[in-house]
Amino acid sequence: MEQTVTKNKQNAMIDELRDSMNEQERKNFNAAIIAEARALIEKGDRMMETEVMEIRKQLGDVPEILSMSYIADHYFGKSRTWLYQRINGNKVNGKPAYFTRAERKQLQDALHDVGQKLSAITLI
Repeated sequence: MEQTVTKNKQNAMIDELRDSMNEQERKNFNAAIIAEARALIEKGDRMMETEVMEIRKQLGDVPEILSMSYIADHYFGKSRTWLYQRINGNKVNGKPAYFTRAERKQLQDALHDVGQKLSAITLI
């Protein structure tokens, strides 16, 4: 609720500021907001690319050792292709595919679960 009130106040302040501007000032203001938004998006994309590289590095040989089809199906209810798209940051519908925070945690939990299953095996 607090966040909504804050957002409403911020929006009112922005509207008040815009109303006090002439047409050229509004155009410049809007252009500056658009430029800042683009810069933030680019920064986010660079961060996600770095994260993809880090995930691939941390996974190492795991995708070759384990069945990623099994992990994708049993832990995500998705296809192997879906999982590899996120591991590799492949473009899907023109945009790079990334894990959400929840999906990264889910992958970590899945790998830990598989690890525990492997550790529990005792062959005589």
